[in-house]
Amino acid sequence: MKNKTKKIFAISTVIALLGVIVYFIVANPLVSINNQKLENSIKSIETEAIQLNDIVPFEWDIMYTFSPYASQDEIEQIIGFESADVKENNISEGMVHLLFVKDDKVVASVLGYSSNLGYSIDFTEKITYAENAQFSVINSDDVITLSYTK
Repeated sequence: MKNKTKKIFAISTVIALLGVIVYFIVANPLVSINNQKLENSIKSIETEAIQLNDIVPFEWDIMYTFSPYASQDEIEQIIGFESADVKENNISEGMVHLLFVKDDKVVASVLGYSSNLGYSIDFTEKITYAENAQFSVINSDDVITLSYTK
């Protein structure tokens, strides 16, 4: 009986460790799922203007954008909390870098070139859900660009 208990404990420990390793390699699965939902939602836009709240398919409070070469520390200072889901934008200029935050948690994190993502969202610093921000939509060269129109 002792050997069976030891085996079950060993297997449970290995499974837990693998789960932790996968989490750190793949990142937060909720963030990845929300990133994919956002991409699908933006790529399905067929109008010339949208309300951001109508196309973001998950709950959020604030959407941030960051300039090139922003460090993780700078980003965390701006958003007001630390998160493993915050990535430095140290690759190049011209990248889309968005963070969606809900209740002091990152719920989506987009970092890439618009040509690879298939979309871009242009605004300065941050937008809150409460603003129900209006964006114009331009579909050009297989990239959908949303531009904040105040």
